[in-house]
Amino acid sequence: MKVINMCKQNFSIVLAIIMALCSYSLNAWMDQWAPKIKSTPANLTVFSKNAVERFLQRNYDDYHYSAQYSQGGEVDLNDDGIKDYVFIVPWMGNGLSACGYYTHFIVSDGKGGRIENTLDSYGAELSDIVKINGKVYFRHSDFFGSFEKSAHNHWAFQVFSFGKDGIMRNANHEIGDYLPAVTIFYSNPKFKQIELTSSDRKTITSQTKPKANSFNIK
Repeated sequence: MKVINMCKQNFSIVLAIIMALCSYSLNAWMDQWAPKIKSTPANLTVFSKNAVERFLQRNYDDYHYSAQYSQGGEVDLNDDGIKDYVFIVPWMGNGLSACGYYTHFIVSDGKGGRIENTLDSYGAELSDIVKINGKVYFRHSDFFGSFEKSAHNHWAFQVFSFGKDGIMRNANHEIGDYLPAVTIFYSNPKFKQIELTSSDRKTITSQTKPKANSFNIK
């Protein structure tokens, strides 16, 4: 039992270090364009670790282990006066995948029900839920394979917003013509933003469509 507990503790430490490095790498570049957005923190209430674990284990079959490393909170995402829920769950992968997360946004649909919007993200934090001009957005970062013009891999940065119907949608066009913003990925962080063709933009948008389903909270 002591050996098992020690292995779990060591794994937690290694995972925390990898996640911190990934978050640093992403935020170091994000800070270069985020000031243009002039965002402010959303009025989000953060759940305790125990509350997050209980919710995920009650509502999802496959999060019994990763739940303890997850984040969660409540905030009115679509400005209808009803509190919505967000949960950020790590993939628990190896290497760069240790920075990957499933994000779940459970939003009121205007009819007394809930819509669950899921989206894969890298380096996601509750602090990525922000307000821009009074509206709530999710700042999303993702890891992409090479585009035709570049042999490198890339980080892509976008924003998403939430409709009164509870559906999460791409909102780059609401913020500015510099989104999606894409940078070449380097391990040191050293960044070079690339110019995107219309085909590149369509590829990014099509590969980052949230999945939306009706959701009954248990």
